[in-house]
Amino acid sequence: MLSERFSELDFFKKSDNVISVRNISKIFPLYDNPLDRLKQQMFRSSTYYKEFWALRNISFDMKKGEARGIMGHNGAGKSTLLRILAGTISPSAGKIFIKGRVGAIMTMGSGFKQDFTGRENVYVLGALMDIPNDRVAARMEQVREFAGLGIFFDKPVRTYSSGMLARLAFAVYTNMEPDILIVDEAINVGDADFKRKCLEHVSVLVEKGMSLLLVSHSPLIVEQFCRTATVFRKGEIVFDGDVKTAVAVYNNNRPSGSGKEHVAF
Repeated sequence: MLSERFSELDFFKKSDNVISVRNISKIFPLYDNPLDRLKQQMFRSSTYYKEFWALRNISFDMKKGEARGIMGHNGAGKSTLLRILAGTISPSAGKIFIKGRVGAIMTMGSGFKQDFTGRENVYVLGALMDIPNDRVAARMEQVREFAGLGIFFDKPVRTYSSGMLARLAFAVYTNMEPDILIVDEAINVGDADFKRKCLEHVSVLVEKGMSLLLVSHSPLIVEQFCRTATVFRKGEIVFDGDVKTAVAVYNNNRPSGSGKEHVAF
């Protein structure tokens, strides 16, 4: 088994893939009440929960410089996948191989130290990306201008609104120019001018060869940035391929109760 893993890793290193996801599954325990959770901790030989499969046997590859969309209606498993890729949770089964520095703009406020200022948190997020402090310092003014927070850049982030947190996170992760940028709906935050600035900046980074993994409920945004897309439904991939077909599949895969459910392909 160990030799099999090393052979997969060696193959990945020699390929032009920057992300390789192999048979990833994620199971969450669902408890009917808090007492059952306590019983599970005390009596591990018994089971007091139901299994919820957020992801089931997910596999795909992403090449260097590729912009891939991740689509799916609420509860499809998109955010769970991105949290695994970002390293904030571990899969229940399967393997993931990643090559390069990753910037993940996901839940706004994640990674921030609430009592630190915006400026100080730029160093915190830079450290999470393994970027040396001198390189972070060299980009500080660029980050400050992009975020557009004014005097609040030097105020504790606990005083920020969610939109301000989004501005700061986006400014840091995009202006540090990661090899892979993971964006979970954050591109839709802020006013119209900031959205336009974000879209233009990401477009430049993609043109320069950055790999982009974009989760969005907006087919227009996915089509604007991505040539390929993966569509999820109930924790499984229902389509993986060209973006126009993916958008059609996404539009036809509506959750139960919406009045129109059709699983394509």
